[in-house]
Amino acid sequence: MNLPETIHRTIERHGLIPAGTHVVAGVSGGADSVALLHALHALEIPATVAHLNHRLRGAESDADEAFVRRLADALGFPIVVESVDVQALAASGGQSIEMAARQARHAFFAKFPRATIALAHHADDQAETFLLKLARGAGSKGLGGMAFCRQLGSIRLIRPMLEIPRDEILHWLKANGFEWREDASNQDETFLRNRIRHTVLPMLERELNPNIRKTILRTMDILREENDWMEGLLENRAPEDPMPLAARRRLLRNWLFDHGATDADFDAVGGILSLMDKANGSAVFELNDQQRVVVEYGRPRFEETGAAIDPQWTLATETGTGWRKDHGLGIGILPAEASFDAARIGDAPIAVRTFLPGDRMEPLGMEGSRKLQDIFTDLKVPRARRTRVPVVVCRGEIIWLPGYRIDAKWAVRDHPARSVHVRIEQKRDG
Repeated sequence: MNLPETIHRTIERHGLIPAGTHVVAGVSGGADSVALLHALHALEIPATVAHLNHRLRGAESDADEAFVRRLADALGFPIVVESVDVQALAASGGQSIEMAARQARHAFFAKFPRATIALAHHADDQAETFLLKLARGAGSKGLGGMAFCRQLGSIRLIRPMLEIPRDEILHWLKANGFEWREDASNQDETFLRNRIRHTVLPMLERELNPNIRKTILRTMDILREENDWMEGLLENRAPEDPMPLAARRRLLRNWLFDHGATDADFDAVGGILSLMDKANGSAVFELNDQQRVVVEYGRPRFEETGAAIDPQWTLATETGTGWRKDHGLGIGILPAEASFDAARIGDAPIAVRTFLPGDRMEPLGMEGSRKLQDIFTDLKVPRARRTRVPVVVCRGEIIWLPGYRIDAKWAVRDHPARSVHVRIEQKRDG
């Protein structure tokens, strides 16, 4: 197989790298990302290598970084390296290692403005994702898997290797004498994805269908296309509109999450639809101990029934000049600091609260305003954590989502200029 040519066809077919695009290749040092970088070199596509040292494997992580530096130098690519203590981030944010690592990568990639981030996910990753989502009860949107191109906030991600099986990637690397780094944790079957990779998929190939991976990928393509089609049909529709049951389920679920529901499983959606169908009087469906849906004559209304979890934060402010940049390591990771236009702040108080349904902001560096709900979803902030994320406000507007970005309207525009520096910390007991 000619891996670079296969990748080139995918890039052309899906328009992944338009003329003038600044490509940043995420390279861990593993086989997949090394193959992607060699392919970009063979195709003469200019790129910057981006390597994030997660510091999870001690000397091995440092050896990965050294390997990627040598590889980038040998191929003539500029390189940007950053080191983050992911384990400490996970502990400070109350997250899993996997979630903290994902947020750290997104924060790293966000430092490349207007760039296209090329990732090395391949066909086997897709098949594994399908089985993981299936086991957890995902619908067609989740089962559709990863897209060739996705906008994640200000980050544009492309995956030009999604149709290539991993064994073909390894064969191409070996045939060309290219070296890569092996991560021993990829063999650890205490991780569910590794069990699917090393046990479940091989068993399905032996016992059920030797072409199961291709079958899964074809099914994912169909589900992704049908999901996009249905989402288009449901634009500007309300949950109470008369529609087929499948469309009503999807629309109600979207509506619940848009209003800040922390969960909306199949049984909850079905229960609310059943109340809506009665269309007389009023009834209540309790989603959890803090959220419920009130149905009045067939129309749903979302309500918060109790006080949000309040971890208590402290804010410190001081006036000065210039600006202090948010660390950008992940939403809600504290302490964090940022600066705001003193003229716009004036004498108004700056306060901190929890997330409310309907909250919006205009993240600095992005176009237009966005719902915080959508930001949380894009950055995969667990729903259980969203009520524990601090939201900084002034004059009735959100000015900062600590650990992420400030609102563009409140940014310090001129240098030097009067500014208000704000620092937020978790309040310590006692």
